[in-house]
Amino acid sequence: MRTLPTPDMLESFLGEAWEAVSTLEQAPALLAQDPQPLVVMAHRLKGSAGLYGFSEVSQLGGLLERIFERAPSFTAFQREKAAEFSRLAAACLSEALERIASSGEEGEVGLALGQAGGAGVLLDLLEANPTAFRPASLAGQADGDQPKDYGGTGLHDIPAQLRRFRLENPEVWEYFAPEVSEHLEAIHAATEALLASGGAAEHLTALFRSMHTIKGAAYSVGCTPIGTLAHRLEDLLVEVREGSRPWDAAVARVILQGSDTLGLMLSAAEGRETPLMPALEEAHRLLGGVWSEGAAPSPPGTSEPVAQGQVSPAPVPRSTVRVSLQRLEALMNLASDAIVSRARLERLAAQLEEASHTLEVSQARFQRTAAEFEARYLNPRLASSEARPQDGARPALTLSSGLSLAELFSELEFDRYDDLSILARSIAEMSADLGELKGQLGQLARSFKRESETLKKLTRDLRGEVGRMRLVPMGRLYQRLKRIVRQSEGKQVRLELSGELVEVDNLVLEGLADPLVHLVNNAIAHGIESPEVRLAQGKGPEGRVVVRTFQRGSFVYVEVQDDGRGIDLEAVKRQAVLQGLRRPEEVQSLTPEQAVELIFLPGLSTSETVTRQAGRGVGMDVVLTNLRRLKGDIVVQTEPGLGTLFRLRVPLSLIVSDVLMVEVGKELLAIPGESLRTLRTVRAQDLLERDGHPALEFEGQAVPILYLHELLGRPLPQGPRRSFAIVEAGEGRLALGVDAFLGLEQTVVKSLDEPVGSLPHLAGATISAEGRVIVVLNPGGLRRVEAPRWSAAMAGSTSTPLERGLKILLADDSLSIRRVVGQMLTRWGHRVHTAGDGYEALELLQDNRYDVVITDLEMPRVNGFELLDEVRRRPDLRETPVFVLTSRAGEKHQALASELGASGYLTKPLEEVKLKSLLSTVKKRAEV
Repeated sequence: MRTLPTPDMLESFLGEAWEAVSTLEQAPALLAQDPQPLVVMAHRLKGSAGLYGFSEVSQLGGLLERIFERAPSFTAFQREKAAEFSRLAAACLSEALERIASSGEEGEVGLALGQAGGAGVLLDLLEANPTAFRPASLAGQADGDQPKDYGGTGLHDIPAQLRRFRLENPEVWEYFAPEVSEHLEAIHAATEALLASGGAAEHLTALFRSMHTIKGAAYSVGCTPIGTLAHRLEDLLVEVREGSRPWDAAVARVILQGSDTLGLMLSAAEGRETPLMPALEEAHRLLGGVWSEGAAPSPPGTSEPVAQGQVSPAPVPRSTVRVSLQRLEALMNLASDAIVSRARLERLAAQLEEASHTLEVSQARFQRTAAEFEARYLNPRLASSEARPQDGARPALTLSSGLSLAELFSELEFDRYDDLSILARSIAEMSADLGELKGQLGQLARSFKRESETLKKLTRDLRGEVGRMRLVPMGRLYQRLKRIVRQSEGKQVRLELSGELVEVDNLVLEGLADPLVHLVNNAIAHGIESPEVRLAQGKGPEGRVVVRTFQRGSFVYVEVQDDGRGIDLEAVKRQAVLQGLRRPEEVQSLTPEQAVELIFLPGLSTSETVTRQAGRGVGMDVVLTNLRRLKGDIVVQTEPGLGTLFRLRVPLSLIVSDVLMVEVGKELLAIPGESLRTLRTVRAQDLLERDGHPALEFEGQAVPILYLHELLGRPLPQGPRRSFAIVEAGEGRLALGVDAFLGLEQTVVKSLDEPVGSLPHLAGATISAEGRVIVVLNPGGLRRVEAPRWSAAMAGSTSTPLERGLKILLADDSLSIRRVVGQMLTRWGHRVHTAGDGYEALELLQDNRYDVVITDLEMPRVNGFELLDEVRRRPDLRETPVFVLTSRAGEKHQALASELGASGYLTKPLEEVKLKSLLSTVKKRAEV
């Protein structure tokens, strides 16, 4: 049954369709230059017409799409025939659109096209090129050719093309990338369901729909590489849906590899270092193998595409967070209550305004009476003059009898008032008015209090509903973890997942993605042994990696556990020394609990070889950094030969939090409410001492004390009583010493920018009702840095900042490199500016003076060699040291860099000791 569009929707469709007619009329020129706009136009026409039930227009769009896809391989004669068919199609489409606008019916478009000569043109085209109607993706793969229709580029150009698309279309990328990611998750879920069910139709339909949507969205926004690969995968699924190819393990492998490659394309576009090229080559190898094993699809007959072509579902834009109808209804009900409450408040405001007017009238009356009384009785000169008749004064009233009122009536028959009586009466009346006004104001105050409570409840309920709208199940993230296990190299690994239905805030889920991927990768690469080693140790050949999620209070816990070899703490300490991250005397005195913390040092890796999963020196420090952004923490437990457990703790939501406001040395600080256990005020003599440190007894345990005064450099409290907030800090508790508790407040916590944002004991900042910026503490981070020993720890660290930091420009197209190296340089005490490529670096050099420039070689727009050459050509920059940091270690690259004037050459993964030595040399020269 055809969908009946509303007038607005019909107008939108007609506008888009008339644009298609206009594009078709330009077909001769576009076919000779770049037919891609014709492909996009035909695809949109097919989808939008099919959505509203105009099937013949949709079929015409599908036929045109297939012809235009094959146009790059057409000869001059074939392009002439395609242009002629486009002209006939444009004329028939124009007539159909006019009928739709007038009557809502499209008519017999296919018949009209055939009568106009379209069938004959198609026969001529098919005779000249039997593959003219076959999708370009099928034609190339059926012949075993390497596809080259990635927007006019080869495979090796795809990463740069993707990065360029994201940089040139940041607004589009904000909604396009999440949509593709969501559909990739759906594709993996549907593929696994198909493998488990043996090819159930509903799962195949869901799989096809998601792949089709990715293709349509990519073509619509102009991201050709993603659209092309998705198109090839969709064509394979078309054959499976039509029954010409069975659903089997080979097809599933192609779909999974292809969807993984699409995900890597997204990562590459965002500047991350990914194995995209090997994945692309593998995807095309598998696609070519599938087509060569089966018969290539035969070209359809002339009438088949028009009369029998299937209408593909139009791409449906999806949000990354779905909201149920019940939840929307609940929000609407709350909004209705808020509107009613607002109306009541407006009425109360009007009554307050009226009371204010009454008060003004009473005040004016009181001032007038007081002025008259002062004039008559407090000023003697005025009082004496009052006794004499004044010119123009009103004469006393005389009646017809010749008597006055006083003479006519006695005092009992007629009230007489002197000035004091009048004053007393006026004061009494004003007192009554004020009493009535006081009652009105009291009633209004009570009404305002009730409405305030109502609004408070509405706000709380709205916050809860909006927070629940943002919740997504952890199971969405689990699909990525399954792919990692499938890609494990030479190891048998079983992944066990639990807690898929635990819901967390969407921001938290996105922030957990990279840490969990790193942890599962590490469990496979560093933890799980090979089958031979496991059998020799008495274990089963298959290793276990368990990921479980559960909720406790307002926190979500995620555990990643493996039954592998455990963490070799001696190897970790050895690598920390070898890589210059710690001194030998430091690591010798570390306890096992302290030694395991070394794995979070930037750049530390114990892997002897670089593989897809390990050995790059980037991992656990990224995990810790991401968790700090989420206001979370991590605990590590390991047993040699038995395995390792990582326990992550993050809040359910990052948007609105309850915080305890405290005063410390005249400063205000905030403690997250979800971390609070209790508040205590105790006598100083009741405090304990454990291992030379103060402690507080709570629930039978000695809780270590950390005075927040040390955080601010303030003197410790000396009074007879001490106030403490006992909080959950990682795996233990901590008693935070404060001066006073100011109460719980509901507030929005904002993230902090670097370099302050990297401090582990800070969770963010909030703004008080008075407009003050208040720092929010991270109890887990406080336990990690342990304030009483900060000074000693900093004195013994190799990361002690230089006396005067250098101003450094870091240019690299990899966001990960910019972050990791930038944080490292900042930790050493330097000031760092970053640039995404050489062009941005030159712009920064135009307006800033830098002590050092560190640059990658391979960057878009302006590469490292070009940047180096430009720096050496400019007189004002010629003496600036330029260090090259690249993954290219070849002699040719080093020789060219040296010839262009590079001051140093470093290769990735970065050797921190070498870089620190180079920077120290620069600093010494600057001081001379």
